[in-house]
Order: sequence, then structure tokens, then C-alpha cells
Amino acid sequence: MKKILLVDDEESVLEMLRRFLEHAGYLVVTADKGKTGLEWAKETRLDLAIVDLGLPDMPGMEVCRALKENPKTSGIPVIILTGNSSNEARIAGNLDARAELFLNKPISIEDLKNAVEMIFEKCEKRRLLLRNSIKTRLGY
Repeated sequence: MKKILLVDDEESVLEMLRRFLEHAGYLVVTADKGKTGLEWAKETRLDLAIVDLGLPDMPGMEVCRALKENPKTSGIPVIILTGNSSNEARIAGNLDARAELFLNKPISIEDLKNAVEMIFEKCEKRRLLLRNSIKTRLGY
């Protein structure tokens, strides 16, 4: 079962997304602060992090950057949820924090479903390519 970290300070959003993701068959760990989310990421093997851009203790970009800079968590794909639709935030997030995807709030459940499936599909393709590359190098 894939594990998803969900970090958002809006309780109603956190609950709605958690319910949807659990109903879709994922194990969901939630946090209402960035630092709490980072602690969960260090303690639990996660397959995806969905992080709100505007958190009370630290910006979502900082959470993403911290995940990507830590060798233990650097492979976790990150989706940033944002109410900021400017391209400037997206460019900074992709270049600096290396977020995989940005989704605007309010988010539709269908968009979230498609985004999560796309991220997992991309990760699986990457794993298969790596596995095949290793097999080729080892002569299998």
C-alpha cells in the first residue's frame, strides 16, 4: 500500500483530502505544520508528499526543499498545493525546491486523483528503467 504524507493547515481541506486518498486505497499520514510533516517523512517510508504552500510555521517550498536535500527523503515526489496561480511561484518551485507538480486550490478531487496516479506511474517507469539498466550492466 502506498503511503502519502499530506501537509495542510486548513483542517477541512486536510480531512477532505485524507478521506479521498484513503478511499482510493492509500495510507495517509497527516500534519498541520511543515516541521511535523518533515518529522513524519524522516520516520516513515513515504511514496508521495502533498504539501500546502502556505503553512503557519514554514513555507511549503521550504518543506519541499528540505525533503529534496535530505538523502533519506530526496526520492519522495512532492506535489505543492497553492492558491497562488502566478508562474513566478511555479518557476521558483521547480527550479529551487524541485517540486514535481503544482495544483491550484481549490482543488477538484478528479484533478488530485489524476495527479497522484500520474506521479506514481512516472515513479514506476523510473524504477523499471533503473532496474533494466542495472540488469544490463550486470549482464542479465
